[in-house]
Amino acid sequence: MNGETCTKWNYQFQWTENHLAPEELNPLRYEYDKLGAAALEKLQAISVQNVNKEGQDGKRPKLDLYMLLRDNHESDSVLHEFWNELHTVPDWVDWEQLARGQRVFYRYAAANLTGFALQGFVGENSAATGVVEVLVRTGGFSTKVLLHRLMETFQWLLQVTHDLPSIQPHGEGHASTVRVRLLHASVRQRIMKLVGSRPEYFNVQKYGVPVNTLDSIHSIATFCCNPMWLQLPQLGIIPKQQEVADYIALFRYVAYLLATPTQCFENPERAKAVMESMYLHELEPTQTSKIVGYNFVKCLEDLPPMNISKEFIEAGSRWFNGNELCDSLDIGRPGWYHYTLIVGFKWIAMLLAFLQRSIPPFDRFMIQVCPSQSHLAKLNADHPAFYSQYFRDLLYNIIILSKAGLGKPTIFDFKYVPQLDKSVGKEDLSSREKEGHSRRLSRPAERFLFAAFLTGCGFMIGMAVLFGKFGLLLWKFMRPSLV
Repeated sequence: MNGETCTKWNYQFQWTENHLAPEELNPLRYEYDKLGAAALEKLQAISVQNVNKEGQDGKRPKLDLYMLLRDNHESDSVLHEFWNELHTVPDWVDWEQLARGQRVFYRYAAANLTGFALQGFVGENSAATGVVEVLVRTGGFSTKVLLHRLMETFQWLLQVTHDLPSIQPHGEGHASTVRVRLLHASVRQRIMKLVGSRPEYFNVQKYGVPVNTLDSIHSIATFCCNPMWLQLPQLGIIPKQQEVADYIALFRYVAYLLATPTQCFENPERAKAVMESMYLHELEPTQTSKIVGYNFVKCLEDLPPMNISKEFIEAGSRWFNGNELCDSLDIGRPGWYHYTLIVGFKWIAMLLAFLQRSIPPFDRFMIQVCPSQSHLAKLNADHPAFYSQYFRDLLYNIIILSKAGLGKPTIFDFKYVPQLDKSVGKEDLSSREKEGHSRRLSRPAERFLFAAFLTGCGFMIGMAVLFGKFGLLLWKFMRPSLV
């Protein structure tokens, strides 16, 4: 099969010895993080003991499994093993390379976030059969809570890419990744418990164990491989080889923390082959996929303050994923106007990438780490660092700290609990929300992107006229010597 050309929807690649056949992938559906599962049970038992000691009076705070692990890992052998694994840094980790990988995310931040939403979520999570069946059973993909769920994912992504101390042991991103690993164990435990009383609730034979090893590999590939080969190129950005290697290395360490096989991401060639294997064998849209895709569009439609339209989301989804996949997900077909907005966004992303590559001070300004909030609080208002405004901190403040975002960092507690009588279907906005959106909305983001499109067209026409006239003059000047 080596050398064979494989085509899936709008993507084509050559099969190599690094690619994984179905017979290699399928057994991974029945493997999972057993140490994480055992640690979860220990932590749950400790939590119950603490509640019994404290009594039932008063409102209990949310259970923070990471803090519980931190405070009790020395008193239990399983927790001690789990803690040591998480805080043992593999020999292949190069912290300087991981820091460079973090900077890659912010160098193309706008393109990365857009690509994650429109390709990573619509094209990957919605179409990955096993993944989407788990997601809908948590209830977190109802339109009522989907935006909050997406912001939690963005929080984790911003934390693991924020700066080097954040991803190192005891850092904010490191702790959040541990919380996510324990959350995955909680979802798996809950679904398997429900399967024990009602086997038809989740088809383990077909989809494997919930949140299994194959799901974890797919998730890491979506975060680190898709931007490099499925998302940024669609926006006219081809990352440099060093950027690709650094970004893959960052998420290889994240994979280690999440008990995901790290050999799948040991180098860019292997990582790309794993991504393509997943793309070829795992993406098969179902009726559930259509529900998740529909709710995603409804969740983002007319969301303040940008108020982007349903048609813009559909055009972006089709730009990244192609018509065939989007047709199978029942994504609408917008008119030409909304595709011009995507082209306008593409040209802006390309311009930013060009400027950051060409002007190092501008690149440093865009991706430089601003001092932490606690550090800023200690500074006088006339200190230069007090007024530092950089893109990565702006994103952190908007998504995590602002009232329009999460309001405060989430601890990834188990809030979307699978229930036998809980299911997610296609949902529209509530009647109150519909009334608020009934009037014609202004769409500042779309107006800006259309203006960018017109500006780009004007620039290209001007360049064509300029070089056309220059070429004509050059031809007239040189023609006698060529005869």
